[in-house]
Amino acid sequence: MKTLITGCAGFAGSHLADYLLGKGEEVIALVGINEELVNIRHIQKHLRMESADLRDYDRMLEVVRSTKPERIYHLAAVSSPSKSFDDLGLTYQVNFIGTMNLLLAWLRVGMDCRFLCVSSSQVYGPVPPETLPFREDMEMHPANPYAGSKAAAEILTLQCYQSYGLPIIRVRPFNHTGPRQLPDFVCSDFSRQVAEIDLGLRPPTVVAGNTQVKRDFSDVRDIVCGYHHLLERGKPGEVYQLCSGRPVLIETILRTVISFSSKPIQISVDTSRFRSNETTEVWGDYSQARLAVGWEPRRELTDTLHDLKLYWDARIRSAQKVD
Repeated sequence: MKTLITGCAGFAGSHLADYLLGKGEEVIALVGINEELVNIRHIQKHLRMESADLRDYDRMLEVVRSTKPERIYHLAAVSSPSKSFDDLGLTYQVNFIGTMNLLLAWLRVGMDCRFLCVSSSQVYGPVPPETLPFREDMEMHPANPYAGSKAAAEILTLQCYQSYGLPIIRVRPFNHTGPRQLPDFVCSDFSRQVAEIDLGLRPPTVVAGNTQVKRDFSDVRDIVCGYHHLLERGKPGEVYQLCSGRPVLIETILRTVISFSSKPIQISVDTSRFRSNETTEVWGDYSQARLAVGWEPRRELTDTLHDLKLYWDARIRSAQKVD
């Protein structure tokens, strides 16, 4: 199987590449121009590397025409909801126009292919707690540029399925974490801070934002397994949620990560990190994915967080040796 992964050098993309190589697939890694490749350095010799800017249609056409993938996992995106406010134009250009360019190239080349559009649970926007959990049939009310661009990309892929019969499956993952995640995201931020404390690089205090909200966290390795199952056996035109099916308090996440340290660590809440109009509770229902392909989350969150802490321990130690 010849498989193209956009965003292959990213957090989830690199884990997906690991997974698919383990399945014996030929993986074409689409990475950004001058993108850091540290996440895939360990498997780079097993990948066919292609660099491109998703906003460049001519280059996307060239990549698709030369590789003719049988499977496309479209993960590449401007992925931070909070940072998407800094550049709304870039967010839509990458997440929406980039998706359109990839679909147009597919239509132009006309190869036999299946396509996974990775969207986000953010497309639902804020909802009252009594309406939870989120389900696939709920309306989309995106509340930030990231969510809006993902909703727009979803509508585009659905239209291409309905108009041209392209076998496209949409997936809405909820929060997922694990090794290689950027510290822009809460679990990785906490883990990096605790690792720095353990190594004597910062005072024994973790700085946090709002720890009294609840979110639905899964292990990235479970999520990419779900991507594979859904692309292979999901129903084209459908949308599926991938999540743990339970809300977890951010304070619980923080205290779990702190428990991996032998040092006494304090918590300092920085109100400047609070988001305005933040939803207090988010969690989803993965029963559609379970019914369709038998997917369920396998890894315990405590084990995931421990792996993430070990990742930051090793990464920081490695950086110190280089310095």
